[in-house]
Amino acid sequence: MDEKKAPPKIPVNILNWGPCVMHFKISDEFHKMLVEDGAEMRNQNRDYRMKLAGHIREEYSYSDLNKYVPYLSRTMKLYEEAVKLWRNSKVSAPDDNKYFLKSLWINYQKENEYNPPHNHSERYSFVIYLDIPEALQEENKNYVGTSTGPGSIVFTYGEGNSEYITFQSYFPAVRDMFVFPSTLTHYVAPFQAKCERISVSGNVLTDIPLNIVPEDMEITVLEDKPGAAPAKLGLKS
Repeated sequence: MDEKKAPPKIPVNILNWGPCVMHFKISDEFHKMLVEDGAEMRNQNRDYRMKLAGHIREEYSYSDLNKYVPYLSRTMKLYEEAVKLWRNSKVSAPDDNKYFLKSLWINYQKENEYNPPHNHSERYSFVIYLDIPEALQEENKNYVGTSTGPGSIVFTYGEGNSEYITFQSYFPAVRDMFVFPSTLTHYVAPFQAKCERISVSGNVLTDIPLNIVPEDMEITVLEDKPGAAPAKLGLKS
């Protein structure tokens, strides 16, 4: 009789651990805008390498950050909801949360270039993929190894043995976007294909630490109120 008894049902909960990373697709409209404006920034040679960790020859900053506010403000609302679900929290973020787009730049990564392990000093960061050429896709497909291969983005967190999940890696596709805490260490693997892997990165603040604000800095408030123009917070003395 004992052998015919059904096994006991034991409820199990698995705790979410580590940082929250959100992955989704941006719209075709936003993608087109970033591609076209990025090409213009390249033509203007708005070199941004002095502020970045990458071993990449062409990295350029975008101008007029207000232009991208309607797209990124929605993104931050999505991230708020993702964090709420990830934390299994019933507490919603305040409706009057303010986010400030501090920086936005485009990366034209070529063969043998890479981004070493690094993080950022702001609150949130994001990366968007504008072009993953077929040559790079083929190289990644033919890669033999245990990682996600050439051209991948890798997020690392914590230490531990093989039972712990201490990293997540992903080979991106066009229009992929990742949002994550700025303190999360991440890096980009190099590749050998003769092509350009194009991505856009940016940083968002939730407050403005005065010790990092230059006198002539102008920060864009990420608000998404119907009919409202993006607000600009001038910090000139």
